[in-house]
Amino acid sequence: MRKAELSIIVAMLGLLVTWVSCATKKMPEAELVSLRYTNTGTMAGYIYEGEMLKDKNGEMVLRAMKESYGPLFEKRLTKAEVQHFRKIIEEEKMYAYKERYLPRMQVLDGEMWGFDAMFADGSIIDSSGSNEWPKGNGLSRIRSYMEELVQDGVQIKQIDE
Repeated sequence: MRKAELSIIVAMLGLLVTWVSCATKKMPEAELVSLRYTNTGTMAGYIYEGEMLKDKNGEMVLRAMKESYGPLFEKRLTKAEVQHFRKIIEEEKMYAYKERYLPRMQVLDGEMWGFDAMFADGSIIDSSGSNEWPKGNGLSRIRSYMEELVQDGVQIKQIDE
């Protein structure tokens, strides 16, 4: 077998392994226990930050901005509100996000984002990007829902205070 033919076979096997691993990603069945979404740019601080987690009393709390570069607000969440985040992840197939999104060409300016979600069985969705985003509306739906929920939240200290 010639070197070129061997290279083609190795490349095809690599593509097959990648395709199979992506095809097997599925939505975790366990309860959603934490979620975080951030968006940063070239200016200091977050463009947007939101995080859902359990507080010291075991209650689900959302800490998020109402608007870009704004202060953080906090709100306790109902089970239905937590379930809605899970529904967005499932509907937008966010469980199939790649670990990292990067543009094909180097970009020295722009935006970065990060998304992670943890489930009660230890399953984790962890994805981020720099000047490249996944297809669909998952990230924007998560942010919009966070903004909606904290409209009647209590303002807490900004991170840099």
